[in-house]
Amino acid sequence: MPPKQRPNRVELPGAKRRPDRRLLLGLLGAAAVVAVIAIVLSVATGGHKTAVPTTIVGSGTLLDGIPEHGLVLGNPQAKVTLTEYIDTSCPICRDYVLATFPAIVKQYVRPGKVKVEARVLAFVGPSSARGRELVLAAARQDNAWKLTELDYHNQGDEQTAWLTDVVARAFAAKVPGLNIDTLFTDAKSAGVQAEAAAMDAEAQTDGVTGTPTFVLTTPDGKRHGLGVGAYPFSAFVTALDRALKG
Repeated sequence: MPPKQRPNRVELPGAKRRPDRRLLLGLLGAAAVVAVIAIVLSVATGGHKTAVPTTIVGSGTLLDGIPEHGLVLGNPQAKVTLTEYIDTSCPICRDYVLATFPAIVKQYVRPGKVKVEARVLAFVGPSSARGRELVLAAARQDNAWKLTELDYHNQGDEQTAWLTDVVARAFAAKVPGLNIDTLFTDAKSAGVQAEAAAMDAEAQTDGVTGTPTFVLTTPDGKRHGLGVGAYPFSAFVTALDRALKG
């Protein structure tokens, strides 16, 4: 198979961007960075663990009835694909999920026009790696998107180890049909770790420098980088409508 081509850059207007200090600091060294941060925070806080949120909120029926196949949400036969590079502890990703993603789902994904695929990275903070493991494990049960939605709606402080096992179990319990014991077993499996490494490599190929980063694959198979940041829905409408007409 020929090497994957880096996508063409088509910058969308109006993005809310992450500050420079949150940009990707080299995906190959991400695991080491996260580990060091986690140790420092553990010492500084005396090993404090984040409590389960008093009320776990979700997105209601946004994803109900929409097929999930691994990390892909929507009609698998859709000719246009929107790829999202995300980090479960990224607050700018959360802004996108709460403000823009629901409209994309309603106008493009639910009608079967566009499918969305997740590429989960781990570089923002000490809970990033754990969040990625859990999402990739949930994908094996075709529940990655529902778990990710709950994560963002109840996201903790990016600089803390907020995603404890207790919190993760509370989130997982809200996802219908998700086997929690299997989720936790798969999260630590060699297969999930291999998937994570493959995503880091793919992100480097796509020139990802922060989250969320978006790549649009048009019906002709060409990939177009849309940039990094929490773009407004209007920017996606322009790009997606053009791709659907192509």
